Amino acid sequence: MRSVGIIGLGHVGMTTAFNLLAQKVCDKLILIENNQVRADAEYLDLVDGQSAVTPTCQIIMNDYAALKTADVVIFAAGQGDSTDDGDRNSEMKTTKKAVDEVAPLLIASGFKGVLVNISNPCDVITAYWQEILQLPSNQVIGTGTMLDTNRMRRGVAQALGLNTADVQGFNMGEHGESQFTAWSTVTLLNQNQATLETLDKVDLETKARAGGWTIYEGKHYTNYGIAMVALVLIRAILSDSGATFSLSYFDPEMRTYIGHPAKIGHRGIMAPVKVALTSTEQAKYQASADYIQTNFEKLKLL
Repeated sequence: MRSVGIIGLGHVGMTTAFNLLAQKVCDKLILIENNQVRADAEYLDLVDGQSAVTPTCQIIMNDYAALKTADVVIFAAGQGDSTDDGDRNSEMKTTKKAVDEVAPLLIASGFKGVLVNISNPCDVITAYWQEILQLPSNQVIGTGTMLDTNRMRRGVAQALGLNTADVQGFNMGEHGESQFTAWSTVTLLNQNQATLETLDKVDLETKARAGGWTIYEGKHYTNYGIAMVALVLIRAILSDSGATFSLSYFDPEMRTYIGHPAKIGHRGIMAPVKVALTSTEQAKYQASADYIQTNFEKLKLL
């Protein structure tokens, strides 16, 4: 039985839950929300949605014990506060508090699956989760620069009149301001690679990095992009797919969680995907890792 838990039913958590139901990705969905009135309302809304199709998923509300057998738990709590300054690290205090509240309950459940962190600052909070849970680092991951990579690929494709699927490559580093596009990894399928040199790479990289803030300025939250990333990632984990994504996971050389490519499977990270960065890109990666580590030390003082 494919079992998924979601902790935190805000915009992202609920969009992810709806996507899982609509796509029939799991057989059991365990939803955790500390606001009971909201939890009850969201439950009724979801079962109303399921009634329009053949129900295939059991929905369980606010039962931490049910997380014991979950294959994947998505942590999406603590999002959306203190982000008007354009810095995801401003959410650190709020998100840490949310982790501290739910972590003992998740541990008590006996959960041994894969934890996927969505909440910001993504890399720092993912590292904090691993420290608390003491699960193998391959089983505690963050969405990292997966969404940023998608934004970069879309931007390149639009600039060249291509399908997004024809663009490969990765954004790496922090899911935040110190990330970068690793242009040495970017390739075009069935196209002259020299075409890449016609692009305004600085503009494309900036737009990929700032994409979330552009959305936030208009609606004061983001949900569809990151929730779709979560759906794709959950599906890959449940199917043991071996697909490659740029995720936040532990890099032993950098000694921190940071966004870089990996193959994903049923137990989380199957294997790192090594990429040959240029010296300039490697310096950016190191700087981003240092920045994440500095913020992780700040988190531990909160």
